Amino acid sequence: MPRRRLTYLDMAKGIGIFLVILGHIEYIREDTLKWISSFHMPLFFVIGGILAYEKRKEGRPFFSALAARARGTLVPYAAFTIMLLTMNTLEHFLEPGALSGAQLARQYVDAATGYGIHILWFLPAYFTAGAIFLLLERGLRPVSRNLAVLLLAVGAYGVTVVFRLDQYAVMDLPLIGYAGMDLLITLLRGVLAMPFLLMGWYLGALYGRLPRKAFPVLALLLIPGGILALHASVFDLHYLYVEPWHYLTALLSCAGLTALMRALPAIRPLAWLGRSSLVIMCTHAAFFVVYYVSLGMFFIDNRIPLPQPVFNLGVAVLVCAAEIPIVLIFNRYFGYLLGRKFGRKS
Repeated sequence: MPRRRLTYLDMAKGIGIFLVILGHIEYIREDTLKWISSFHMPLFFVIGGILAYEKRKEGRPFFSALAARARGTLVPYAAFTIMLLTMNTLEHFLEPGALSGAQLARQYVDAATGYGIHILWFLPAYFTAGAIFLLLERGLRPVSRNLAVLLLAVGAYGVTVVFRLDQYAVMDLPLIGYAGMDLLITLLRGVLAMPFLLMGWYLGALYGRLPRKAFPVLALLLIPGGILALHASVFDLHYLYVEPWHYLTALLSCAGLTALMRALPAIRPLAWLGRSSLVIMCTHAAFFVVYYVSLGMFFIDNRIPLPQPVFNLGVAVLVCAAEIPIVLIFNRYFGYLLGRKFGRKS
């Protein structure tokens, strides 16, 4: 029997992917970027934690559950990485000045180690966090599991701070050095994200006990989450820009947003965005959808001047519209590249 979809989580993912697109638009205001970054990527991990709680009684063997996670994350990672590397390799040979041989070699190393090219870093991080959390959840009692998650995250944060790994992007290393550091950072991203899965686990437990009238009240947590975000630095797990303060901010905002989606009636376009978030995540920036839509909006802006917030929202909405045929093509013809079994549709 197919598993029942939780529409409110699809809607929350829809909000999340819209904010991911918005965050990748150039010239966005710093305070807006702070607010978006404070919870838009943690939200996907929190949703993963809620789903893990919902699936806890399925009784699926560990390796079967792990294989399902790998199929849903590492298969699309490999597929979209190969597509992107093919494009970049062709660009290198057709326009040598656009991408140097050293830069292309670095991309191959990033791809092979799971460090990821552009937004594709998210998929190995999501798999790593989920795999370790699954192992701890199956092997330890809840208190021990929770303690292990927190200790691992504290240890990963300590390694990041002591060795200044948030400066890794500007380090000058040989390719073998990059490979080793890439592997370390891929692991650290996953470990640092595990508390978000734990948050989701307990939100799932809480949501199962609350009456429906409690969710609009819980949605008010978005307010303190937003206020805290404006007083913190930009959170970016990609580059390990992580501080302890970010976890509290993400908890408040993710709890508020998922509760709000639980309180609202089903919004089909938003749920569709959420169900399509994997394809949109992997294509909107790396395959220049945002770039070309932005060029079109600049053309409009030259004739009808738009306030910057309106311009940015317009770009994000048009990117979502531009993604519709891309999503339909992948769902209809290339679902196996998204980790789906043959014959299964979204």
